[in-house]
Order: sequence, then C-alpha cells, then structure tokens
Amino acid sequence: MPRYTSFARKAAATLLRMAKTTKDPQVASGLIQRAADLKDRMGELPPVDVEVVAAEPKKPLTKN
Repeated sequence: MPRYTSFARKAAATLLRMAKTTKDPQVASGLIQRAADLKDRMGELPPVDVEVVAAEPKKPLTKN
C-alpha cells in the first residue's frame, strides 16, 4: 500500500474520532465532511491482505 494511502486512511480515521468527541454539531459535520473528502480523493481502496502484511519483515526503528 502506498504511503499516501496509509496516511489518508489514518487521517480520515482521526477526523472521525474527533467528530465523535465534539458536542458542537457544526464542527462534527465539518470533520465528517473532511473525512469523506479524503476518501473520495483516494478512490476505492483495495482491501488489505492481513497475511501478506504479517509476513513482511519488521523494519528497524533506528537508522543503521
């Protein structure tokens, strides 16, 4: 999965979590709209194959 696709998914999920926590309906509506805009820009995302992701070797957290 390209890096920008992963970023867009995480950003949209964050926006939706923020929308759940606010009590202002206008703010919640705006956050939901932004999440929908991100989804629309990314198009149809392919499903993630969990087995392939689990089989990938872990990357080191530090530079060698």
